[in-house]
Amino acid sequence: MGYFDYITSAFAAVFTLGNLVFIFGGMLMGMVIGCIPGLSVTLGIILFLPLTYGIKDPSTAIISLLAVYVGGMYGGSISAITLNTPGTNSAIATTFDGYPLAKKGRVLQALDTSLFASSFGGIIGALLLLVLAAPIAAFVSKFTSVEYFSMAVLGISLLAGVSGNSLPKGILSGLFGILIACIGVDAVTGVSRFTFGVSILQFGIDMLPAMIALVALKQVVGKLAEFKVNGGKMEDANKIDKKGLSLSEAKSILPATALSTIIASFIGAMPGVGGGVAQFLCYNQAKQLSKHPEKFGKGSLEGIAAAESSNNAVVGSAMIPLMTMGIPGDGVTALLLGAFILHGMQPGPNMFTKQALQAYTIIVGCFVANLFLWPLGKVMTRAVAKVVQVKYTYLAPAIMLFCFAGAFAGTGNFKEMVFCAVLLVFSYLLKIMEIDAIPLLLGLILAKIMETNFVTAMMSYDRDYFIFFKRPISLIILVITVLLVWSMLRINKKVDALNEEQAEEINKMHNDLEAQEAC
Repeated sequence: MGYFDYITSAFAAVFTLGNLVFIFGGMLMGMVIGCIPGLSVTLGIILFLPLTYGIKDPSTAIISLLAVYVGGMYGGSISAITLNTPGTNSAIATTFDGYPLAKKGRVLQALDTSLFASSFGGIIGALLLLVLAAPIAAFVSKFTSVEYFSMAVLGISLLAGVSGNSLPKGILSGLFGILIACIGVDAVTGVSRFTFGVSILQFGIDMLPAMIALVALKQVVGKLAEFKVNGGKMEDANKIDKKGLSLSEAKSILPATALSTIIASFIGAMPGVGGGVAQFLCYNQAKQLSKHPEKFGKGSLEGIAAAESSNNAVVGSAMIPLMTMGIPGDGVTALLLGAFILHGMQPGPNMFTKQALQAYTIIVGCFVANLFLWPLGKVMTRAVAKVVQVKYTYLAPAIMLFCFAGAFAGTGNFKEMVFCAVLLVFSYLLKIMEIDAIPLLLGLILAKIMETNFVTAMMSYDRDYFIFFKRPISLIILVITVLLVWSMLRINKKVDALNEEQAEEINKMHNDLEAQEAC
């Protein structure tokens, strides 16, 4: 089959009743999870992951998770606009102009702008994935175990991009992940490692309970504690009016939307950067090029469009390194890498030869999910916005119950629930030390890939440790690794500077609003 044959077959596979139900269901769940302050897209994916075990077609399972990703990225803007509290990290910049516009009584206009920009950015990002995935995969198909080891090193180096505010703590977290991955019987030598005579550790710790405990349960427990500390109070959502985004206003924000989409698509394709960085860089660039920069921070439609188009454009472009090289583009795609493996698929160039139809079906599914984001958002935004008014004391127990049930459903073994409980305590200790869990998951996922390919390379090249520098492609990858780490460190510094600048502007804006309300 040729490229266009695969695309045609993929569209036919996606436009079935079952796949469409999973796409709309996943997007709706993502919107709900994304709009709840304190939760995230990663939690939505982990909650939905156990439900995919009953799906026979692996591509359908991954498409449903991508739908959660797409819906969650938009859902984060709902609480950002109505409550001035971003539902996801990628919606932080949306609060700069979304909430001031909502305070002026133009809530629907802000939500429509967010929906328009999110749909535009998501569609372009998905198209880039559709066009670029095959050529990149064809190039990567020439890789041997040497190049795959270098790619795994590149993936581990992404700790610099997902380490939060502290690189040393991020590296420490990643090393914890590598250590956890070593628990159990070594697949090469058959030797037990770090089991300490405990029988349930012989088979290691599965990724699913680790992901649930370290990401989902940690977020829920943390948010519940914060909710109780605040006396169980949450702001009331602003009432959504009836005046939305007009056609002329949509045309006026199109340049900012297109520019942010292009910038964010390139940023998203850079492993380890992600939507959190893209939103600030795109917002800052849109402000510099705007004809009315003085309106930014006071309810600018261009500001909302720049922030929202950037984080949704990242969805498709972040899948490019994941599907073609097996390297996650950000924290969310690190979880998706685990989902691919759990469903018997190994992302990389072989996917486009051995599982080509499934690969293209997943890509087309991502495109269709972004295509349907606009109509679903128009219909469901008002209903989803009401979720932020539900008491968190009701939401948290239900989500926690679902998490433990999902861990048990993975293998049907009670020990997975025990692992969840133990790792939850461990994740709480990490939180106390202000260590992010995403680098740990990255280390957990990539450690075995790195180890297996290193052993294979040593056996193939008679323990020549310099073979990784002798093979041109491997050497280029290692050089790129160094350059990428250097660039991510620079980007992190720039984002920190932008955060400080925006924090000062937000404080000034809040003081002005309080002064106006006092008058």
